[in-house]
Amino acid sequence: MKFRTELPLPKFPFQISYQDRLLLLGSCFSDHIGSFLEQHRFFVLSNPFGTLFNPVSIANVLKMTIDPTLFTEDYRYFFDKRWVSFAHHGSLSHHDENQFITQIEQQWQNTKAFLEKTGLLFITFGTAYCYRFLERDLVVANCHKIPNRQFEKFRLTIEEIVQIYREIVQKLQQINPSLKIIFTVSPVRHLGDGFHENQLSKSVLHLAIEQLTDDKTIFYFPAYEILMDDLRDYRFYADDLCHPQENAVRYIEEIFADSFFSQATKEKQKEIEKENKFLNHRKLK
Repeated sequence: MKFRTELPLPKFPFQISYQDRLLLLGSCFSDHIGSFLEQHRFFVLSNPFGTLFNPVSIANVLKMTIDPTLFTEDYRYFFDKRWVSFAHHGSLSHHDENQFITQIEQQWQNTKAFLEKTGLLFITFGTAYCYRFLERDLVVANCHKIPNRQFEKFRLTIEEIVQIYREIVQKLQQINPSLKIIFTVSPVRHLGDGFHENQLSKSVLHLAIEQLTDDKTIFYFPAYEILMDDLRDYRFYADDLCHPQENAVRYIEEIFADSFFSQATKEKQKEIEKENKFLNHRKLK
């Protein structure tokens, strides 16, 4: 008897080696996979602008990476004794404006240099819902605990996401013609939006990615389906019943490795795992 549905292993017309550069942007999946890759000593840059959830904000940091002049004064805001950026996560903030700007400019430069040479860009959409800062008519990556009344919440359409990403993909391919892009949808449930609303949001993201995927340079990795359809049990969720539990994250990482890693990469990965265990054991002593 079978008690769960296992997804067929995703197949891609390329493999990841230790010579590849990998850039990850977006929601929690990017954080988890980025951490997994860093632990195994891949050449990776994961969420340099902090965790981002909606497609517009992810596209904005890509555009600003290509052209930092797009990061105008409208994106800088002084609140609660600190400068924050509406294009970034709250982790990139500072009480001194000059240091704040210098810090962000350095991030643009570092990310652009990495992007120009990276072979793979992973983009994880978390939600189709966005918040617009009414004072400046600006879609924000993070509200930075500014009062809710200053924002308008809305849901992106499939057409809006597709149009935004067709434009940004074209720009990315101009600066890096060999770049491959892998989209994912975060399996994290955004129940603060509502149960039905969360389903609508995830559906919009899936349908938009379906239109963008061309199986030549743009692909889809089914992180969402692995948790929702394969594991499909609350024991694989954390205490909040929205985020994946540690074993679920490891299971997704295993499928990721089996899908993308060459045999030589897997062998080196196992060697590094042994080295990491040895080093961690010595540290505990």
